[in-house]
Order: sequence, then C-alpha cells, then structure tokens
Amino acid sequence: MSLRRRWLPILLAGVFVVVMVALSGILSCPEVLFPETAAILCGAWIQPTQAWNVDRPRMIALMCAGSVFGLAVNLLLPWPLWLRAPLGYLFCAVAMNVAGADMTPMLSAAILPMVLGTREWAYPVAVTTIVCLVCLGQVKLERMGLREKIDYHTFRLPPREALVAWGRRFLVFCLLACPAFATGNAYLAVPPLLVAYTELTRPDMTLRLRPRRTWCTLALAALVGCAGRNAVEFLHAPAWLVMVFAFAALVLVWDRLHVWMPPAGALMLLAFLAPWPGPWTYFVEATIGAAVWVVVAVYLFPGIRPGVAGAPAEKP
Repeated sequence: MSLRRRWLPILLAGVFVVVMVALSGILSCPEVLFPETAAILCGAWIQPTQAWNVDRPRMIALMCAGSVFGLAVNLLLPWPLWLRAPLGYLFCAVAMNVAGADMTPMLSAAILPMVLGTREWAYPVAVTTIVCLVCLGQVKLERMGLREKIDYHTFRLPPREALVAWGRRFLVFCLLACPAFATGNAYLAVPPLLVAYTELTRPDMTLRLRPRRTWCTLALAALVGCAGRNAVEFLHAPAWLVMVFAFAALVLVWDRLHVWMPPAGALMLLAFLAPWPGPWTYFVEATIGAAVWVVVAVYLFPGIRPGVAGAPAEKP
C-alpha cells in the first residue's frame, strides 16, 4: 500500500485518534479512550479495502454488543479475570457466527473492560459512538473515491466446522491467556494480541506467510506506545501531544515493514490507557506475548504457512 496515495485517510485517522485522547483528558473519562479505535481506523479508513468481512450495521451492532457484554460481566460476575475473559471470547465467537460476519475487534471490546476493571456505562456508549463516527467517515471516504465500497457477503461455517474451528481457538486461548491473567501478567495477553491471534488463525490470512514481520510490527507498536507513555509519566507532556508523534511513528512502522496490521494500532494506543507498571514492563511483556501468539497461530492452526509447499517464502 502506498503511503503517498493514502496520506489523507492516514491524516484523518491521526486527527481522530488525537481528538479522542484529548477528549478523554478534558472529560477526565478514561472510557472515552478506546484503544481498538486505532485498529478500526486502519482497517476501515486507511486500508483501501475493508480489513474485515462485515457491513456497517453489523460492525456497529457487534462492537456495541461486545462492549455491553464485557461491562455486564464485570458488574454481575465477581469472578477472577481468568474466569471472566473466556466468557468474553465465547460470546464474541457465537455473536460473529450468528451475524455471519468477521469483526474480530469485537474481542477487544468485550475483554478490555474485564482486563481494566471498567464499571462505567460510559464505556459502551463511547465504543458505540466511536464506531458510528468511523462508519460515517468511511461513507464519506467512499464518496470521495478514497476507498473501495464494502463488498460484504454473509459467511457462516457449517455448525460442525464452526464448533471445531472456534473450539480450537478457544482451547489455545484458555491454555495461554488464562495462566497469564491468573498470575497477574495480563500484558502477555492484552486484547489487541488476542485479536491478532484470532485473525492469524484464519486459513487464508496472508500475514501467516510473514510471521517475523508480523511480530516485529506488534513489538514496535508496543515500543512506540510504551515510549509515549513514558513521555507522559516522566516529562508530564500532554497525552494528546505525545499521541501526535506516537501515531506518526506507528504509521512509519506499518509502512516500513509493509505490514498494515490493525491490532498493532490498538496495542500502541493501549499503552496510554493501561495501568503504568514501570518504564518498560508493558513493552517487554507485550513483545513476549506477541511472539507466543504469532507462533501459535501460524504453526498450530491449518492454513497457508511459510516454508510449506506452494507457499512463498518470507522475504527478509
């Protein structure tokens, strides 16, 4: 994808993210800062074709449902995180299959409030409002000829195949994410990494052919976010101003590595919202977690893989 040709959608996406961060500070409402916004903007505005097989009504409905479910679980079930998070994953899997749509950022909308302990209804209101604004902006970009119109086709696996496919994803999720949550190492399995893992388990996902670059993109995004958060904590710089440079750095990471992976945007932005454990803890844990999730998704799930017959080898 040409950075020069996509400069206007990139600029508009950057303004959107900076304004969101600024409003979160002005209103003293962290729920307004929804990290998955950067991912959705990448897939719905910046990329010339939509990153997910979903139309706008289903996108809004799924993201709203995920955020409401995540908050409701927090309010109604006083269970530890390692028991609540699997409920969020299962709910999203069922919802996407029922809707016949692929909107994996929904996983982040559902699990993020569980990880952060969100208990305010401002969260689903903010998520729904943000997604609606993104959809309105997408319509405008389509009319300006800056992106292709959505080519959505309802897709549902047969019940048996869906059960097997999502059952395997869920089993791996439980084996890796639940211990991380139970031991207090949640940054090893932050929601953007869970979204990336789920997307990479799709058999036709071309990023499966470039696991090293995919991991580097996630790691560098975490580094950018962590460095930005450090600037806020140590230099007391305004978060919105730091975000200007952080988003620009994220775009360079996407462009230089030629991996325009939406979850990387959410991973960068989450660093500004997550509890600050120290200068580099977020970066180190998220980087290790990214390596584990990428390797597991590429090598334990069927589909195109690097180094197999008929698949092009990864370029260094």
